Amino acid sequence: MEKSRDASSPTRYLLKIESFSLLSENGIYKYESNEFESGGFNWKMIIHPEGEGEGDGDGHISVYLAIIEKSAVWEVNASFSFLIFDQIHDNYTVMKGMERRFRNIKNEWGFSKCISHKTFKDPSNGYLVNDKCVFGVDVYVIKNQGIGECMSLMNGTRVYKHEWKITEFTKLKKKVYSEEFTVGDYKWKLSLYPTGDIQQNGKNISIFLVSVDANGFDRQKRVKANFTISLKNRFDGEHHKFSGGAHWYSAAANSWGWSSFMGCCELNDPKNGFLIEDCCIVEAEVSVVGVVNCLT
Repeated sequence: MEKSRDASSPTRYLLKIESFSLLSENGIYKYESNEFESGGFNWKMIIHPEGEGEGDGDGHISVYLAIIEKSAVWEVNASFSFLIFDQIHDNYTVMKGMERRFRNIKNEWGFSKCISHKTFKDPSNGYLVNDKCVFGVDVYVIKNQGIGECMSLMNGTRVYKHEWKITEFTKLKKKVYSEEFTVGDYKWKLSLYPTGDIQQNGKNISIFLVSVDANGFDRQKRVKANFTISLKNRFDGEHHKFSGGAHWYSAAANSWGWSSFMGCCELNDPKNGFLIEDCCIVEAEVSVVGVVNCLT
């Protein structure tokens, strides 16, 4: 799990070394500072005065930041910069910086070539004066706000067919809904305006595919459905079909379809075979092809 604790400003930790040249003379090729706290976590700074490893940090001072975290599974995002004190101009110079994710399998980040011995020992830079120097690190723990999304796409999803028989059609005065049906673990229904939605003014019928679950989605949840809607012709089988419906359903957009699906006059003409004995049949073919969830 990713962990974060309250951290409104970076923490600066300083390490003063008063006899730098004596480190290697006394066999101190790696020095770990005391633990310090930043953002609710414990850290330490690690310095290799002669460079880390064989060859990788030759001619340089290597500096690292390590987190001290004892729980089994964890992740911490932190931004940090390594500093060195310029004793001539009385200010700190940033040597290197980065933003990294510390984890139980990678709890240490830094630079094998943080600063070269040539630059460090140059008297004009003021980093090493009278064999004294000051290294530091600024650590800022980045609070996790859970911003992000994970998109999953399905391959070869099954198309579900749902048939909706509407009786006493001419008696309908307002929008009606079909029974609910399930596709891809989500609930759906069809909606039909017998004289069209507000845009049609009685000229066409309107049909839409509605996500029943969408009203309960969080702001990042979306479901993509591909669908076809047909009005069955019971004379010659030449159904009135609209295909190519594709929509990402969300809490803000839970319905999608065709406002001008079929002219009211065409539907009501009994010779056309769509409305027989005041009954019509709507068929939907629906497949769920993608889902977006909050990234956790």
